[in-house]
Amino acid sequence: MSLILVKDNDNSKVRELECTSAGLLKVDHVDVSALATQATLSSIDGHITACNTGAVVVSSSALPAGACTESTLSSLNGKVTACDTGSISGTVAVSAVAGNVACTHASLPLPSGASTASLQTAGNSSLADLAGCVSANKVAVTSVPATLSSTHHYMWGGASAGESVSNGSDQFSDSVNVNAFSKISIYGSSSNFSDEFEVQLSHNDSNWFELTSAFIQVDYATGHFGLVVDAPFQYVRLKKKSTGGSGTDTVWAILSAK
Repeated sequence: MSLILVKDNDNSKVRELECTSAGLLKVDHVDVSALATQATLSSIDGHITACNTGAVVVSSSALPAGACTESTLSSLNGKVTACDTGSISGTVAVSAVAGNVACTHASLPLPSGASTASLQTAGNSSLADLAGCVSANKVAVTSVPATLSSTHHYMWGGASAGESVSNGSDQFSDSVNVNAFSKISIYGSSSNFSDEFEVQLSHNDSNWFELTSAFIQVDYATGHFGLVVDAPFQYVRLKKKSTGGSGTDTVWAILSAK
């Protein structure tokens, strides 16, 4: 047993406290006036309202803003239009439906220009052909020069010979419409080795203008002549300048165009 001395502040006296050998304070009297007065737990149970936590029944509850106010599904069903999803044919309007509409179709009409192949076999074959042309990330290309057909017109003369053209005054060949061509060649011959020709152009086959950059002088030894020009115009003809003499010259003039 141990003895502990303490001061009593009420009367400034020293008092002794007695403890057991285990260090527990010995108490002769305890004031429990402020503690609960129930003697047993059974008496406490009588003051607790029974609560079945396994099945809580809510008789009413406040709804949040925007919540559905239908009390049963039967009232909601009355506001839903019946739809037979197993058999729909013809045109069904879905303008009143918000969001995505799930549909199953046996077939649908194709838009203009759509592919008509049910499989990608043809496309895969073309891709395989293209893959065969690729080596080291480069496509092998074979270039074939285009073949352009040409057309011929006789401005003076015909297929095998020229025609007689007067020397006494300026003479004009037949005009040729070259609107469909990009380049023309005018060539031929004259029996008069001193002949000179002008190339004339027109937009309406009526009003004519000299192409001053394309003056033609026949060859003094052979009487041959020729030139090649671009053709950003519609009509062309030759003007044989008069030599001031009498008689005629045999002139053969041909126009070839591409």
